[in-house]
Amino acid sequence: MSRNGEGNGDVEIDIARLIAAVWRRRAAVISLVVLVCVITLSVFSMIPSRYRAETRILIETRDTIAVRSAPLDGGENQYLDQEGVASQVEIMRSTDLIRAVAERLDLSSHPEFSAAARPSLMSRVMIIVGLEPDPSDAPPGERLVELFREHLKIYQVASSRVIVVQFWSVDRELSAQVANAIADAYLEIQSGAKQVSNADASAWLEPEIQQLGDRVREAEAKVARYRADADLLLVDGNETLVTQQLSDITSELATVRAERANAQARAETVRNAIERGQSTDTFSNVIESEQVLRLQDRRASVQSELADLSTTLLERHPRMRALRSQLEDIDRQIRSETTRVLSSLENEAEVARVRERELVSQLDELKQTSAQAGDREVELRALEREAAAQRQLLESYLSRYREANSRMNPASLPADARVISRALVPSEPYFPKTIATVIMAGLATLMLASMVIMLRELFAGDGLRGESSARPLKEEELDESESGEKVPDELSTDIESTTDSDDTDTKEQRVTPDTAANEPEKTPAIETRAISVRNAWPDTKPSPEPQPVMATAADAGGQLEDAEMERRNGGYSVSGVAGHLRQTGASVAVIVSPEGDRGSTTSVMLARMLANDGQQALLVDMTGSACPTRMMTMQNDLQGVTNVLVGECSLSDAVHGDRLSSAHIMPQGTADPVQAMSHSSQLPHIVEALSQVYDIVVIECGPADSRGVRRLLGDENIELIMSLVHPDEDLMTEIMTDFHSHGFDNFVVMSPGVGAPPERPDRSAA
Repeated sequence: MSRNGEGNGDVEIDIARLIAAVWRRRAAVISLVVLVCVITLSVFSMIPSRYRAETRILIETRDTIAVRSAPLDGGENQYLDQEGVASQVEIMRSTDLIRAVAERLDLSSHPEFSAAARPSLMSRVMIIVGLEPDPSDAPPGERLVELFREHLKIYQVASSRVIVVQFWSVDRELSAQVANAIADAYLEIQSGAKQVSNADASAWLEPEIQQLGDRVREAEAKVARYRADADLLLVDGNETLVTQQLSDITSELATVRAERANAQARAETVRNAIERGQSTDTFSNVIESEQVLRLQDRRASVQSELADLSTTLLERHPRMRALRSQLEDIDRQIRSETTRVLSSLENEAEVARVRERELVSQLDELKQTSAQAGDREVELRALEREAAAQRQLLESYLSRYREANSRMNPASLPADARVISRALVPSEPYFPKTIATVIMAGLATLMLASMVIMLRELFAGDGLRGESSARPLKEEELDESESGEKVPDELSTDIESTTDSDDTDTKEQRVTPDTAANEPEKTPAIETRAISVRNAWPDTKPSPEPQPVMATAADAGGQLEDAEMERRNGGYSVSGVAGHLRQTGASVAVIVSPEGDRGSTTSVMLARMLANDGQQALLVDMTGSACPTRMMTMQNDLQGVTNVLVGECSLSDAVHGDRLSSAHIMPQGTADPVQAMSHSSQLPHIVEALSQVYDIVVIECGPADSRGVRRLLGDENIELIMSLVHPDEDLMTEIMTDFHSHGFDNFVVMSPGVGAPPERPDRSAA
């Protein structure tokens, strides 16, 4: 937790100071806790102990099987629903039940309830003030009921049909007696209500049954008279005589039509065979004729004899001629017999046709008779329905009357509830819990006293600490005399936040170009803060910009000593590198920081200086530690270059404003770095697109080697910068050799120096 001071930077709550303030006043706190505990113990010791007893009742159907009435829907009897159980709870709270229990236990003579008209001292004060009604104004019975309700608690157990009856009293035995008495009184009321209901039902059903019996007999007599008058006599159950005759004639007509069709078909087949001269031996009617069978046998014997003689006699032999003559005579007889069979079949078809005509005539007459009977049956069915309805109602009333008579015994009508747990005499009071209450009061007093002391320290300012006093001086701050350039206070804070990852909590709200445009007018405190930030930068306008040092691998060893002298004299400072980039017109600058986050801090200074000099500068955070992101945005969850590489956002969504300058930054991002580097081939295209929008794109690569820079940026013509806070001869030689071997012939060495940029007048810390 932090807040803005009045020109003195950020302040934080000092937990150690707050705890120390409480410890200094420990004597007063302990005394207050002891006093509260003693008062609580004294007050609760004067309160009489209360004992609570509990009875549980289960709501269920308890009719015996012998006298249980069958449900109207044919299913099983259903238990009471939730609304029904809630209604039973209200019955137990009813005034009549409470009065019955009070009379049974003679509570009006009990000291606890007879004292209702004698209120306590506190109650008297409340009555005088008007916060409580005067119990003496109410009748004694009403006062007893109200006091009884205050001691009584009845509720339904959630998602069940169990009702809990709780009653408390200063008399432990009385609490159990009252709880059990309420359960017994409830069961008696329920059983009595069922007996009264059963008796009322029997008294109402008896005359109704007599009247219904008369109406049923009258309705059935009407049905019998009408059936006889309309000639609608029943045959075989519910069918009338006309209906039965109509059914029989219809069946017989279908049979006759089938016989006629069969006879006609057989006659037609035989006739066609005779006309065509075909053999009739295969027809069943011809084969069944005995005369035809005898003739066929004779014909077969003659043909056999003719065949035998044809082997020894010639065709003109008299014997052969005689046999042929016999064979022809037999064929004529067979044809004659077949003709007689055909005539017989035609006669059968004609007889069937005549029968069919007669049956059709009879059927038409019966149809007319049936149509007339149908009109009479409509009235008959109406009379039958009326009689059936009266008879069904009578049977229902008779069944209920028999059931009601069978349950006239009180033992056969138990209440639809039973006690599953009777109240026992409690051994321990449930109120007051003196020890627990004293402990809670002591803890609450301790917490409240500690909070009051801490709030006083905070409001007085003694519990706050400035950020400069909360951290030791860093090496960069002690190096002022050596470098000749003082690092601004805000950047020193950024350096600390990047070197210690545990102190990266957000201290200022990031101001982006969009939010700055919509930002309301600053208050005086904010304006003071902005002035202090601007004054933290030295004025560099009178001093000329120093030129950066260009180094190659060939002369690295020879120029290192000169470079160190130049650095001490303000040589390759941040302002010098910024001037070099402006002179060369470079659009892309790649910064390698072998020292890690310390070098990345200088890169942030370079981007801010370029932006404050009027250039549109963008810093791309390609470090592994996200140091520039934390310095410029104070946030770690912004979308950035990794999100662009994996396609989660566009370039415009990945660019954010710096909190202290007009520079922009593309953070490291929130996507998976391994997945993002699998799309590293897109990075040159992204840099090219950014360079077309911004005057200068600064890419901070952290402690990357030459192969990594070449793999990420390809063969682009870039401006390579080495950011070194404390250059080392061996380290610089190794770096120059590495980059020279991979085609980087020239690069600029940059280290913090004079010429740090002032804050822009239109930017301020949020």
